[in-house]
Amino acid sequence: MTDKANNRSQDDMHPRIKELSELLDAVHRLSNTRCSDELYGTFADIVSKKLNADAIAVFNFNQEINSFSLVYNQGFKVWKDELKSGGGLLSRMRKNGLQPMENFDDLPEVKSFFREKKTKSQKSVTWALLNMKENVIGLMALNKPLTEISKNDFCLDFLKRICRHAAVSINSCLLHERHKKEKEDLDKTLNNLSLLYNIGRAMTYISDLKSLLKYILNQAIVVTVAEKGSIMLHDPDTNQLSVRVLTGLKDKEYQQKVNNNEIKCRTFEPGEGVAGMVFQTGEPTFINKTDEDRRFVEGSASFADSIACIPMKVYDDIIGVINVTNKKIGGGFTDDDIEMLGAVADQAAISISKAQLWEMAINDSLTGLHVRRYFMAKLQDEIHRTQRYKKSLSVVMGDLDRFKTVNDSYGHTTGDKVLKAVGVFLKKSVRDVDSVGRYGGEEFIMFLPETVKESAFILADRLRKGVSQIEVDNLPPVTISLGIATFPDDGKNIDELLQRADAALYAAKENGRDQVVVYTREVPVPENRDGLV
Repeated sequence: MTDKANNRSQDDMHPRIKELSELLDAVHRLSNTRCSDELYGTFADIVSKKLNADAIAVFNFNQEINSFSLVYNQGFKVWKDELKSGGGLLSRMRKNGLQPMENFDDLPEVKSFFREKKTKSQKSVTWALLNMKENVIGLMALNKPLTEISKNDFCLDFLKRICRHAAVSINSCLLHERHKKEKEDLDKTLNNLSLLYNIGRAMTYISDLKSLLKYILNQAIVVTVAEKGSIMLHDPDTNQLSVRVLTGLKDKEYQQKVNNNEIKCRTFEPGEGVAGMVFQTGEPTFINKTDEDRRFVEGSASFADSIACIPMKVYDDIIGVINVTNKKIGGGFTDDDIEMLGAVADQAAISISKAQLWEMAINDSLTGLHVRRYFMAKLQDEIHRTQRYKKSLSVVMGDLDRFKTVNDSYGHTTGDKVLKAVGVFLKKSVRDVDSVGRYGGEEFIMFLPETVKESAFILADRLRKGVSQIEVDNLPPVTISLGIATFPDDGKNIDELLQRADAALYAAKENGRDQVVVYTREVPVPENRDGLV
């Protein structure tokens, strides 16, 4: 080879090396991109700059429905969002050996893809498949005539090669994202199963209905990432849904009063409001714009922008609903939230039903206080605990003064109202660790763990004053006499302790009623105190 020919060959190689280097850089850019949305943009940027095209679009191919979907569009303003069918387009390109082709205006699917009729000034569109071996991954379109691209052999070769590599990169990226999503879904499922397992296990150890309801509601709020919520139970006697517990309110004082039955929230009939509708139909629902939905009925202090509501079923019976409001993240409640709420509600319904049966067994139906048998069992357990830790425990016995006169003068229905009002007052006036029971008739009893005589007297006297302020219909004030005995000072066992508390109560009655007496050795222990009222 002559020097002149050799120089000419080297001159031809320099542009080729530059072009291959450019292609290699483009391949590296695609290979190093892991986000599909970013990858589409990178691919479009590479092609549009190389081929000097001012409009480019990228489509993904769905093999199941044989259709292309638009995933990137820069410059094609008259196009719709999706090329819904790709059968004819793909068939023609396959017949052409998967080579880039120009203009498919005669295909109905391409014609319908345009929002409006193509203008005369619009350049021809070149279409190129993104294929990996025999698998079609997607499609690219750019407003550059294929005839212009073909004038430069390297530009046409660049287009073919970059499309093949883009197909590999897009396929790898989509597989990576799918596996990542599957792993996230699996992790989420495992986390949810673990959470539901822990919730179910915890429910089996909570027998107190109010504590159980609070726990269930807190878990419902956690799993849905909600701001607040409530649980409403159905009362078969009144056929009404009423709030039994709520949490998450900014006004903690109001919330506590509702949970302590000091304030009654409005009740709902089946079919009324979202909760009533869910109760009536048994179908869960969520509303993410309550101000635009007529089903939502504003309750006192609700301030709900969004709400999800799920029924609690025991077999075919619906016992109530769980409501969670104001989703904190994600813009609103979703089907996934309803699914998680449903899983919580399924476990909750059975636990609540059991707790209700247990509550009916251990509580007096009129006053809501513990029945005597259950109270005595709790007292015995508490005495054992007091002995073990060398603490004090006080027992307070109370008896309404001249209650027989109330029954005789106003009737037993009015008498029952008085007993119920006194029971509600006593229950809400003691600590959570204290226990109050109905000892029999108009007699009440309570034990106060880790409480010495002086503290027990302060509480008992406060209760005495409070009872006298209870208003029932137009009755004159009701008063109560109370007696106190403390373990272990006044008795070494349950029988001695109750006998001394009863003696103190007898002394309070005998000394004029409406007073508190603390047992001392000077207080006589009567053998029979029948007849005192």
